[in-house]
This record gives sequence, C-alpha cells and structure tokens, in this order.
Amino acid sequence: MSRAFRLGLAWLRTSRQSVPIYCVGAIAGVTVYYLYNDQRIASRRQHLIKRRKEPQLNTTISHEQYKFSSLNIGGRFVNPFETWRDKTLWDFVRWLCTRTSGNGLPKDVLELDRTLPVATPHFSLLNALSRSANVRSHNEVGDSVEYAEYPDPSELDPRSTVTATWLGQSTCFVQMDGLNILTDPIFKRRTVFSWLGPERLRPVPCQLEDLPRPDIVLVSHNHFDHLDSDVVRQLGNSVTWYVPLGLRDWFARRGVYKVKELDWWQESEYTDADTGRDFRIISTPAQHWSGRNGLDSNSSLWTGFLVKGAHSSVFHCGDTGYCPAFKEIGAKYGPVSLAILPIGSYEPRWYMCHQHIDPDDAVRIHQDVRARCSIGVHWGTFMMSDEHYLAPPRDLATACAKYGVLDGLFVAPQFGKTRLYFS
Repeated sequence: MSRAFRLGLAWLRTSRQSVPIYCVGAIAGVTVYYLYNDQRIASRRQHLIKRRKEPQLNTTISHEQYKFSSLNIGGRFVNPFETWRDKTLWDFVRWLCTRTSGNGLPKDVLELDRTLPVATPHFSLLNALSRSANVRSHNEVGDSVEYAEYPDPSELDPRSTVTATWLGQSTCFVQMDGLNILTDPIFKRRTVFSWLGPERLRPVPCQLEDLPRPDIVLVSHNHFDHLDSDVVRQLGNSVTWYVPLGLRDWFARRGVYKVKELDWWQESEYTDADTGRDFRIISTPAQHWSGRNGLDSNSSLWTGFLVKGAHSSVFHCGDTGYCPAFKEIGAKYGPVSLAILPIGSYEPRWYMCHQHIDPDDAVRIHQDVRARCSIGVHWGTFMMSDEHYLAPPRDLATACAKYGVLDGLFVAPQFGKTRLYFS
C-alpha cells in the first residue's frame, strides 16, 4: 500500500498538467456508470413488476402479498409498486431551484408558542400503565391542568387502554396491553449532528430518560430524522429493536445485537417476560427509500409495523407514498385500534408524492387499514419540504370532511400531549 502511494505521488509530480484531465475523465466515468446502473435497475424493476401480475404457483401467500413483497436488484432494494417513480438528479436540481422559502414560519418565538404549543406528557398516566415507572418524571414533573378531565390512572386497566404521546416527527411513545413502544426515535435538536441538518421548530416535549423504559423500539427506515444514533447508544441492548431487512449490521457495528430484522409480511413473536402476554410484530410494505449517505442508498429496506396484542393493535406507518399495499394490510390485519400516519413533508406534490403522502392520502390509508382512530405525525418538526408549516392539520381537516371521517377519529395531535384510547 505504501509503495503504491509513493508511486502515485511520483506520477502526480511528473504529470501535473494531466491531472485535471484525468480527474474530469474519472468523474465522467463514474457518473456514466451510475446512470447506466440506475437505468438497468429501473428496467429490471419494471420487468419484475409485470411478471408479478401473472398467476403465481406459491399458494402459501395471497397473490396481492406476492405482488407487494420486497424486491432487491443487485444488492439494492427497489419499490415493487407501479405508483413509484425514481427521482433523477435533474428532478432534485429543479426542486431546489423552484423552492419557496420560509414555509410561513414566524420570526417571533411567541407566535410559534401560540401556533405550535408544546405540552407536558401525562407522566402519571404513563407510569401507571407501565411496569417500569420512571420515579424521576413522576416526582419532578407535574401533570398539566389539561389532563384534568382524564380518568384517575389507577382506575385504568392496561389491557384495554392505549396511550399515544407524540414527541415530534415520527417519534411516538405508545402503550398498548401493558407494552411500552417507542417509534422512529429522534431527540436531537438537528437531524444529523448538533450543528448539521434541519433544526427543530419546537423543543422536544421531554427527554428519553423522562419516559418509562420502552420494551420495544420500531424503526421504519434509516433516515436521520427517523433513527437517532444517540438513542441507539442510550438504549443499547436494554430493549428489543425491530428494523427492516438489511439494517441489523448497522446496529451491530454500534454494539447493539438485540435486533429483530424483518422482511415485508414477516412476523415476529414478542413475549412480555413479566406478564407473559404475547404480541405479534408484523413488517408491512411501504413506498419509500433508505440511506444515510450517498454510498448506502437503498441498501436496507423501509417498512411499516403493525403490533397486535390480545386486545388492541397499533399500526406505525413510517414514511411512504400512497400505494395499493395498504388495502391488503387492512384486509389481512384490520381493523386497527390506532394508526400513526405521516401527514407532512408533501409539497411540491410533483416531487414528493412518490415518497411522502399528503393528508388526503393519509385519510385514504386510515380507511384502507380500517383504523378506528389515527394520529397525524411527521409535520411541524423539521421543515424539509415547501408547504406552510401549519398546512398539514388544516389539510387533514379538509380531507376528513371529504371522506366522511368523523371529528376526533383522525387528529393532528399537540406536541407532547398524551392521548388516551380504549380498545
């Protein structure tokens, strides 16, 4: 290696005038290779989608599940849906050049306090329904008066109670049948590092250590705003992580091995060691993509998760564009007690529609999976698209009226406020 390095330096000293030409040629060659490879994968994807429409011999799964099973071509996962379209570099440049600025964000922090208020989670309720009560949060943080109408936590039965506390983006702390669930955890001020990436509009309602200890963590995909490496280090092997295909090695490199890696339609059993209750964690299809840098694009899958207990079920959608797989999810696993659906990061539609649903699409998914109730997440946290920062809840109300969803069945929750449901 050192000899090759010395030879390289010697060549540079004697061929300085040729270096720019060689660099341009290398860049052009790499670009042509990637463009050719992308075109080859896209052509192969279309061919396999067409083949999947034909009758299949495997009768252990339905034809719809066969059509919507995961697809890997040349070591990269691709979307098996006709509703998907790959974005080109030109699409990205066009979006950047036509982006609107500001998202209507006020410069006055007091105005943000009014329009995007942050509540304190109902710690007494969360601790009462958890086996691992957090004494610190229970003693040091008083519950807000906005929970005055809630029933006495000591009178609630964990087996028939579902709570959902939205902490920003797609991070929720959910309790069902006595199980503590954390979804797509991120507690950072910025998405990538403390100094890099979009910044939160509002502070996190609480820190991870303020909550009861999660039993399981659901990670839909590896984008920075859905998977916080600091949380991975903090929780480590104290919880069971459920991740999509191809992501286990990322955790292993960080010393975390209590990881269940699931393919679409694959199920895993989780048994609560204290109560003996059994849960099914099911990986469900989604239309999105993955990657944390330019070199690992689509090397791991993206997924939704459905957690089914004896009395209730929770569907964590993750990021997705609208696709026909949601009707199959509802047909096979519905009805769902509570669905956690994204409603933000959807403008402009020509660029975002394949990877992010809008509130109209979210209401369609709410009906497709046969959800009794839904909460809209993935908005008002990190601004990474062009819609007004308050557009998601307004558009959600319009979509609910359009599709006849009754008031209160699908809401855009307040940051930090614990919502209570009964199965």
